[in-house]
Amino acid sequence: MNIDRNGFEYFDELPEGYRIATLDDFHSNGRRKLGKEYLIQWANNQKYYEIRHITEKLTGEWLIPFINANRVFVHE
Repeated sequence: MNIDRNGFEYFDELPEGYRIATLDDFHSNGRRKLGKEYLIQWANNQKYYEIRHITEKLTGEWLIPFINANRVFVHE
């Protein structure tokens, strides 16, 4: 894990044990998996995997474009 110049943690390569995510990875029985970690690969920097966590504010509307672009990853 690395820290960028703004103090945010990220990975510069996809860590072992992560796979491309589907929308189903973010909920169970209609409820969000709050706190679960996921990574988003930046479009303009292929070596920047931003570390994020599922929150109440996360919506499918925001997440789906990233999932469709195969830029979201979850730990198996």
